[in-house]
Amino acid sequence: MTNKFMKIIGTSVLSISLITGAASAVSANGSTASTKGTEAVIVPMALQPSTLNWDLLNNTKADPSTSWTIQIGYPHINMYVKNTGTTAFRVEVKHNTKGTIIFNKTVAADGVGVNFINNDYNPLVPSGTYTVTVYGGTGVPKGQVIMKASDTPW
Repeated sequence: MTNKFMKIIGTSVLSISLITGAASAVSANGSTASTKGTEAVIVPMALQPSTLNWDLLNNTKADPSTSWTIQIGYPHINMYVKNTGTTAFRVEVKHNTKGTIIFNKTVAADGVGVNFINNDYNPLVPSGTYTVTVYGGTGVPKGQVIMKASDTPW
């Protein structure tokens, strides 16, 4: 009787220990990325201080552009794009002096945000100033472009 009782207590303690350990692991990893509504909230280890948050809702140009600088030590780039217009558009991110294009992506006009990642691979991401251009083609692009740089891969 005592032997059965000890086995039951041992099994119960082991189960509680496993459940506690699993809950700790989930809560420890829960802060790396989460969602807020329909937009992705990106929380890597260290972000570059300057983030591009470009709102194209009041845009009137067919091919608007802006500049953004990637600082040394932050070669991992996440580009979030949402197209709220009526026609697809293309986003190009090109290094001003080296001519390296780190993104050249077409985004459908469906109002759904999309993330594009370049973790300093194919092509490598040099630091410096970039021109971010949204090519609207026959339409005027509407939506949002958010660019973030990190010191760790996304």
